[in-house]
Amino acid sequence: MQSRLELVRSNMMESGGTEEKVEVNQRHLIDKILARYSAEYVLYRELMQNADDATSTNIEIQFHTGQSDPTKPNLSAKMEKVTFKNNDEQKIGAFGVGFYSLFSVCENPFVFSGSQCMAFYFKGDQLFAKRADVPEEDRDSWTSFLMDLREPMEIPDLNDFAKFLSTSMGFTANLRKITVKFDQHVIFCINKGMGEPELMQVDSRKVHTSSPQRMFTITGASMRKIQLTTEKYAPPTIISSIFSSNSNKQYIDSSSGLPMEKANIFLRVVTASLDVNVARSFEKEMERSTKKKPPKKTNFQLVYTGREELDASENNSTIFKDLIPFPNQGRVFIGFPTHQTTGCCSHMAARFIPSVERESIDFAERYLRIWNTELLTVGGLLCRIVYNSEMEQIHRLYRELVGYDDIVDKSKPSTDDAKIMLERQAAHALASFTFQPSTPSPLVGNVQEEQFFKSSKAPAMLMTSHGVQSALNARILPNPGFNSPQLLDEFIKTIPTMTPILMDTCKKSIDKLESFGILRKLDMNDVLKELDTRPLNTSEMTACMKWWIDQNKKNMSSSVLVTNNNQEMVQMRQRFLDAAILSTTDENDKLVALSTIKWWINPRLIPLDMPVPESVLPFSVSKSLFSQDLGAYFGNWSELSLAEWVHYIANNNKELETSANFAERVLFVISRGYNHLSTKNQSEICKILQSKKCIPTRYGMRLPHESYFETVKLFDDLPIIRFENTKHNISDVFLSALGVRKHVELQLVFDRLISDGSWSHVDLIKYLTNVQGTLSQTEINRLCETPIFTKEGEEPRIKTVERKTGQNDAQGNPITEKQQKKIYRRYKAKDLYAPTSTLRNLNLPLIDWNGTTRATSWRSTSEEARFMTRLGLLSTPSLTSILTLASPETTEDKALQTRALHYFIDNHKQHYEDVYHPNQIDIAFLPCSSGGKTYYSIPRDCFTNPDVEVLGFHALHQDLICVRDKLGVRENPDAKRLVEAFLKNISQDIEKAKRIFEYMASRMGDIGYQQWPKLRDIKFIPVQSSQKTSNNKNTIVLVEPTQCYFESGETTFHKELFLYVDFGQLANSFLRSCGVKDEPTTMELASMLVKDPARFWNLSGGGERYLSVLRQIAGQYYHLRSNRRLLQDMKNTPFLVGIKKSQMAGLPEEQQTSKDNNKETINRDEVNQKEEDQEDEFVQYRLAKASEVFIIDDTMAQQIFSPLSAPMEPLLEEFYAHLGSDRLSRQIKETYTYSQHMGVTTRSKAVTDAIFERVPIIIYQMMSDNPQRQKELCHDDKYVKRNLKVIQTRELRINRKFKHTGEQNVQPTTACGDKSSFTIYISSMGEIDYYDIANALCTLIFTRVRFNDAIVVERYLTATLTSLRRKGVPVDRILNIRKNVEKHKPISTTTTTQSPTTTQSLLDQNQRHPLVPTLTPQQLDQCTKQVLDVFGDCQEGYVRQLLAQERENHAENVINKLLNDNDYPKKKQVKSDKEIKEEEEQQRRRAIENNPTTNNNQNGFLDRIWSWKGSRQSTPLPPSSPPKAPVEQQETIKKPRLPDSQGTITPNYTSNIKQNLKRAIHSCQSYSDQHLFSPPQINKVVESNNYCDVKPQQNLVACGRVKGIAFYVHRDVNPEDVQQQYSGAMSRFVDIIKGLATVFELKTSSLHLFYDTQGSTIAFNMNGSLFMNLRYYLALHDESNDSNQFKKVNRKEALIYWFMTFCHELAHNFVGDHNSEHEFYMSSFAEVYLESLMHYLTTLTATTSPSDNNNNNSIPTITPPPSTHPNNPLSSSTTQDLLQ
Repeated sequence: MQSRLELVRSNMMESGGTEEKVEVNQRHLIDKILARYSAEYVLYRELMQNADDATSTNIEIQFHTGQSDPTKPNLSAKMEKVTFKNNDEQKIGAFGVGFYSLFSVCENPFVFSGSQCMAFYFKGDQLFAKRADVPEEDRDSWTSFLMDLREPMEIPDLNDFAKFLSTSMGFTANLRKITVKFDQHVIFCINKGMGEPELMQVDSRKVHTSSPQRMFTITGASMRKIQLTTEKYAPPTIISSIFSSNSNKQYIDSSSGLPMEKANIFLRVVTASLDVNVARSFEKEMERSTKKKPPKKTNFQLVYTGREELDASENNSTIFKDLIPFPNQGRVFIGFPTHQTTGCCSHMAARFIPSVERESIDFAERYLRIWNTELLTVGGLLCRIVYNSEMEQIHRLYRELVGYDDIVDKSKPSTDDAKIMLERQAAHALASFTFQPSTPSPLVGNVQEEQFFKSSKAPAMLMTSHGVQSALNARILPNPGFNSPQLLDEFIKTIPTMTPILMDTCKKSIDKLESFGILRKLDMNDVLKELDTRPLNTSEMTACMKWWIDQNKKNMSSSVLVTNNNQEMVQMRQRFLDAAILSTTDENDKLVALSTIKWWINPRLIPLDMPVPESVLPFSVSKSLFSQDLGAYFGNWSELSLAEWVHYIANNNKELETSANFAERVLFVISRGYNHLSTKNQSEICKILQSKKCIPTRYGMRLPHESYFETVKLFDDLPIIRFENTKHNISDVFLSALGVRKHVELQLVFDRLISDGSWSHVDLIKYLTNVQGTLSQTEINRLCETPIFTKEGEEPRIKTVERKTGQNDAQGNPITEKQQKKIYRRYKAKDLYAPTSTLRNLNLPLIDWNGTTRATSWRSTSEEARFMTRLGLLSTPSLTSILTLASPETTEDKALQTRALHYFIDNHKQHYEDVYHPNQIDIAFLPCSSGGKTYYSIPRDCFTNPDVEVLGFHALHQDLICVRDKLGVRENPDAKRLVEAFLKNISQDIEKAKRIFEYMASRMGDIGYQQWPKLRDIKFIPVQSSQKTSNNKNTIVLVEPTQCYFESGETTFHKELFLYVDFGQLANSFLRSCGVKDEPTTMELASMLVKDPARFWNLSGGGERYLSVLRQIAGQYYHLRSNRRLLQDMKNTPFLVGIKKSQMAGLPEEQQTSKDNNKETINRDEVNQKEEDQEDEFVQYRLAKASEVFIIDDTMAQQIFSPLSAPMEPLLEEFYAHLGSDRLSRQIKETYTYSQHMGVTTRSKAVTDAIFERVPIIIYQMMSDNPQRQKELCHDDKYVKRNLKVIQTRELRINRKFKHTGEQNVQPTTACGDKSSFTIYISSMGEIDYYDIANALCTLIFTRVRFNDAIVVERYLTATLTSLRRKGVPVDRILNIRKNVEKHKPISTTTTTQSPTTTQSLLDQNQRHPLVPTLTPQQLDQCTKQVLDVFGDCQEGYVRQLLAQERENHAENVINKLLNDNDYPKKKQVKSDKEIKEEEEQQRRRAIENNPTTNNNQNGFLDRIWSWKGSRQSTPLPPSSPPKAPVEQQETIKKPRLPDSQGTITPNYTSNIKQNLKRAIHSCQSYSDQHLFSPPQINKVVESNNYCDVKPQQNLVACGRVKGIAFYVHRDVNPEDVQQQYSGAMSRFVDIIKGLATVFELKTSSLHLFYDTQGSTIAFNMNGSLFMNLRYYLALHDESNDSNQFKKVNRKEALIYWFMTFCHELAHNFVGDHNSEHEFYMSSFAEVYLESLMHYLTTLTATTSPSDNNNNNSIPTITPPPSTHPNNPLSSSTTQDLLQ
C-alpha cells in the first residue's frame, strides 16, 4: 500500500500537475507566533537580544507622553546592523521572533538605521513594507524603532522593570549600558564594568574535559570579574523622609534634578570555550528543528558569586534580587533568564535550545534533548572546575595565613580571623555547588550533579579542621548524642574533621556527600588510628574513655560500635584497650596501656599515699569517671579491693614484716574497711596475713597466732601486741580474725598445768568455762576431739615412774625416786553420758565427775554442764542406742530390755518424736503374739488387728496397744501390702479362702482403684470342678472372678455353661467387687453363644428359649458393637435362627402334579390357597449366618421362593440387618413385559380419575398414621396429577428373580409401575386388581414400599367416599384443602415438586369436593385442537386426559405441561424400514451419549426448546422388554446442533417447524422481578473468525405498567422524566407491540418496555421475557410528538421493523448465541408469520390506532410492578445484530 502511494506521488511530481499558490494569513501567523511568547517584557527582551547579537554597547529606552499623543512611546537602540532572520549560528536567537515582537504592541512599526528606513503596515491580513533613504541631516549612529501603540499602555513598574534589565545584563556579551528615560528624564541607568579575564586551569589529568558522548569539549576557561552599578529614580515619601536609612545612597541628579538611588554588586563570570563535534546526521536533524546548523564552537558561561563578592555587594537591593541567587538556585539564561532553575546557586548561560515559548529547555524533541543534555553535562563539569579552583585558592591562602599542623586542638573555638574567613569561604563554595531539585524540569539539576561528581579524576577537596583536605581523608563527627562530638574533638587531633562552620552552614551539602559515599562519618577505625598514632595525656585519655562510655550507652543504631554479636563487641573493646596508651605527667613520666589496667582506686578505701599495683588506673583519670561505667564498658575492670591490695602488699612490699610503723598503717587501712567486706574477702585477707609477721609486739614482729591481746595475763612471757600510733584504732574483731589470741593455747595449758598433775579434768573444765568466750572454734573442736575425761567406775592402771628429787648424789648426778602413778583411760566427751541415775540404770558409760580437791556433784543446769554439752557430752541415749538395748537380738538381759523400752516410751515425746520414723526402723524390738507365742518385730511389720494373722502378719502384744501411736504401729496393713500378702496366700482350701475373703471384705474401703484390676485378673477363687480325683472327689481349681457367678436358688440351663460359687454374704461382697456377677452379662452370653451355638441350642432346648437369648442380645446390640472382634464373630458364625417354611409331603397327587407342571406360572388363586392352608406348611428352625437369612418385606416372594427368613419381630429384624441380613425385596428383581402398547383408553382414564381423586386422601391419611414416613414420600398429589400417565397394554406379566439362588417365577399381573417415566401400565386382560394398582402407585410415590402399604392403598382406592367417611377418614376436609390450595395458588408454568412437609400442611387446611368435568364436549374438542396445533405429535387421548384434569385455562396449562414434559406419548406413524433403523440408531446413540433432559440452572428454558428440533417426529414402539431404570442425568449441557437434513427434511418437516415455533411463542413468559441486571458477554462465533457475539450489559429497574405492559428504565434514569416527556410516544409504541402480539399470538404479559440513555441494545430476551427499547422507537419511528401527524405509512414501517425484531428475539428461545442456527430460526419465524403480519397491516387501512385519537388526552398510567427475583440468562438484539 505504501509503495503504491509513493509511486503515485512521484508520477504526479514528475508529470507537472497543476500548481497552485498557498495563501497564508500573515497577521494570524504573526499573532500565533507571538501568542507562544507571552512572557513579561518580551518586546524588550527580544530587541535587547538582537542588540547584543549586533555587538551594540548602549541601549536607551525612551518613554514619551507628548502633547499630541501621550500613549506613543519611542524606543531607541544603538545598533550597527539589524536583520529579520538571524543566520549567525553563534547567536542566541533561534526562532526569528525578535522583530515580530514589535507587532505585539503596535500595528505599523517604523525603523530607521543609518541611511535607510523601513515602514511596515498591514493591508487586510497581509504584511507589507516600504523602504526609503534617510535624509543626510537626520542620520545618526543609532538604529531607532518608532512604534505607535495599538492600545493605551501603562509604563512598566520601575522596580520590576529595573530588576528585569539588571538581570538581563548578567550574560550579555557586548552591552555595557542601558538607560531608561521618561520625557527626556533619566529614571534608571545600569552600567556594566568588566575586568580583564583571568585564565583558569583546565587540566585533563585532573578533570574530564569532554561530555559523555564527546559532543562538547572544553578547550579553555577564563574568569572575569564584573561590577554592575545602577541608578534608579527614588521618589520621596513621608516615611522615607522621616526614617531614611539609606540617605548615604541617595543623591540628586544634577542634570534632571530627580532624587536617585545608587547600588552596585560584584560578580564573577566564568566562560568556558567549547569545541562542538556532532555527526552529520545529527547536524541535519538539528538544522531541521532549529533552522540553523549547530555551531562548531560555542561558549558556556556561569555566574558565580564568591564569599568576597557577596560580602562586598549590596545584595539587599531588590534590583539585584534575581541576579545574586545565593542561597537559592540560579536560572538558565538563553540570552535572557528563563523559568528553568539550574539546581545550584549559579546562573548559567549557554547555547541551549529552548522550547518554543523560550521559558524552558526543550527536552521533548529527540535530538534537541541529546544536545541540551550534553550541554548540561558541560555545566556540571564547569561547576566542578570552578569549585576546584576556589578550593585551591583557599588552600594556598590557608597555607600562607594559617599553616598546616599534624596535631590540631579542636576542643576550643578558633580565634584566628584568617582561619574563620577561609572556612566561611569554603562553606560558601560548597553550599553554592550543592545541587537541589531543579524546576520545572528536575533533569537539569540531576544531570549536572551527576557530572559534577563524575568529571573530576581526584576526590573533592573540603575545608576541615586541618585545612583543605581530600574528602577521602575528611570525616564527619557523629550526630550529637550525649557528648560524643565534643569528646571526640578533645582527643581526635590528627584526623581531619568537618569544622563547626561547615556543619552549621552546609548541613545539607554534607548529608548529600555522605549519601553519595564521598564523605563518611568518623568511625571506630578512625579512633583506633588516632590512638595508634600517639599516646594521650591525662585530659585526652579522660575524654577518650568518656567517649567510649558514651558510645556504649547509645542506641546501637546511632553508635559507631554497631556490631552483629557480643563476640565482635568483645574483640572491638580489646582493640580499643590495646590501642589506648596513657602518658602520665607525674615524676615517673611513664606510659600506661589501658589493656594492662585491671583496677581503679577508691581513695576512701585505700589512701592515695599507699603503694598500689601498676595495673591500677591513675586516679587523675578515674576521678572524672563513674565507677559503674568503668566496670561496665572496659571488660573485666573492677575497683581495687582490699583483698587484692593486701595481696599486692604482702607479696611486693617487705616493709610489712620489717617496719612496725608501715605494718601498723596497713593494718589500720584493712581494719577500717574490714567489717564492710564479704566473708570470702575477710577470709582471704586473713589467710594472706596469717603467714606474715605483721603484728608488732613487745618482743618484735610476730605472726598473728603467736601474738596475744593485752588482756591475756596468764603468763608473763607472752608476746603482747603493741601499736605506737594511738590514732590507728585497729579493731579487735579484725585482729581476732587474724589469729591474735585472747587466751593461752590449750596445749600450753596442758603442758604447763595438767602434765604435773596439779589440775584434774574437772578443774580444767571449770577454767575453760570461765574463758570459753575467747576460745576459737578450732580450739573448741580440739577439746571435742581430745580424750580428756575418765569414765565412772573404771579402775586406773598403776604405773611406776622415776622422778627427780631435786638433790644430787656424791658424783653430782640427780637423785631420782620411784613413784606409783595411776594412769586413767581417757575418753572424748561425746563418748560419755552425763552422770544421772536414769542413765546409770541403763548401763550407759558415764563421765567421772569428781574433782582433785573435793567431791563435786553433777548439776545439769550449771555452766560446766552446759560447756560439757557443747563439747559433746551426751545427756540422752540416741534412738539407735535405746532401741538396740530394747531388742533381744543385741541384749540378753530381759529386765534391761524392759527398762530400755519403757525409757523409750516415756521419753518419746521429749527426745524421740522428731527422729523416730517407724517405716525406717529395722531393729525388731516390739513384742508380738501369734498362736500363743511371742515374737519381736519391727514397727511396719506388726499390726494391732489380730485378724491380720490370717495373711501371715504379726499382731502387737495386747499390753502395748494403748501406746501404738507412739510406737507407730498401724491397725491394718495398707492396700498395696494387703494385696501383695493376699496374692501370696492364695489357697485351694475353701474354708481358709473364706476367712481370707471375709477379712478382705472388711478392708475393701482401703483398697484403691489401682489394685482392683489386678485382683480381677488373678485366679484365686477355689471352686469344685466336674473332674473327679482317684478317691471319687471333685477336684478344686482356681478361677478368675470374671469366670464365675454367684449361686442362686433358680434352676436354669446357664448352670451347665458357667461356674457358680457361694462363700457367704460377707465374703461374697469382696468377690463381687473383684468381678464376680450374679448372672452372665449380655456380652458374655453373646460370646458363649458364638463360641458354641450348637451346645447352647441343645442346653436351652432350642426354640423360644434360644430366641429369648437372641432378643436379649439384640436389645443390647448398641453396647455389643463396641467389641469389634465379637461383632465380627457374630457376623461369621451360624448362630442366628432362620425359619424355613415348606409344604408337607402329604399333598394330593393331582395337586402335586399340577404344581410340578406349572412352576413358572403359579397363579394367584394357588398362592391364596397356600395362605389359607397354613396347616399344610412345615416350619423348620435352622442356625445360620446372617448373610444366609433374609428379612421378609415381600410376602409374595416369601410364599413363592420360601427363603430362610428371620423371625418377623422388629427387634430381631433390626438385629439381623445389623449383622448383614438383607431384605428379601432387595434380592427380588422384578421386570415387566407386555405384548402391545394401547395408549390411553377408557379403562386407563377411569384408573387415572380414581387415582387423582383418591391420592390426596391416601397421602394425607398415611402421613397422619405414620408421621415418620414423611422422609419416604418423594412425590405429593400435585406432582402425581401433573405427571402421572396411565397406559393400557396387553398381556402384562411380572417376572421375579431371586438373586440369592437364581430361581425365577413368571406370572401375569394387572398393573405395574415404571419410575423412570412416572407411568402405570395396566393390563387389558380380565378385571383390574386394585391391589396391583396400589402396589404400582406406592412404588412411584414412596422411596421404600412396606409390605402392607399396598393393602392400605388398595382400601382407599376401592372403598367409596361414603364408606371412608363412615370409617372415620376426613374425606371432605382433605378434598377442601386441595380445592382451596388450587384456587388461591398463582398459576406457574414450571413444574415444582413440593416437599412432604408442605403437602401435609396444605392437607391440614381444607377439604375439596369430588372432581367433576369442567368442559363440554365441544369445548374439549376445541381445546384439543389448540393443543395439537402446538404438539401435533402428541397422542390425542393423552391430550384429552390432561385437559380433563384442568379447571381453568385448559389449553394454556396443558401446553405449559407439555413444554416441561419431554416424554409425553407420541402418535404412531407408519415408517419405512430405513426410518425405523435410523430412529433405532439415534435412540441407541442418545442412550450412549446420555443427553440431559432437564436442567435447573439458568439455561433450563433453552434446554427444553432444544429438545424439539427434529428429535420428536415419531413415537417409538412400546418396549418388548420391561422398562429399564432411568440413567443418571448429567449435569453438563451439550450445545444443540442443526437438524440433520436427511433426518428432518421429511413430509412432516414443515409442520414440525411450525409446531416448534408455536412452542417457542407459548414459552414466552412475564418477567416479574423489579430489578434486572446482566453483565456484558463476548462469545466467539464458530462460523466466523472475525466476528464476536457481543451481549451488552443491562441494569434496569421496574417503574410501573403502560397500558398493561411492564415498563423498565435504566437505574440512572428518573422514570417521571420519561413519562412527562414521552408519554404519547409510549402509548403509540405499546399499540405497536400489542398489534404484533396478535400477529404472533403472544401473551401480552410476556412483553416489556424499557428505556436507557445509551447503548446498542434494541431489544433482548430474558429467559422467554421480551424487552423492547423505547429509545430506538423514538429515534427511528416516532417522528413527532403530535399524534395527529402520525401517519399510517410510518406506522407500517414501524410494524415491519419491530416485526423483524420480534422474530430475532423469539429465535433466542431456541438459541442463545448469534450464529447460523439463530439465523435459521429467525428466518423461520419471519416466513411463517409474514402472512399474519400482512393481514394485520390490511386492517390498518380501515381502522386507526386508538392512540391516534387519544394521544392529546391520555397519559399512560404507571402501576407498581410485581416483585420476584429470577436469575435468568439474557439474549439481546443490538444494532450490530440487525446489521448482520
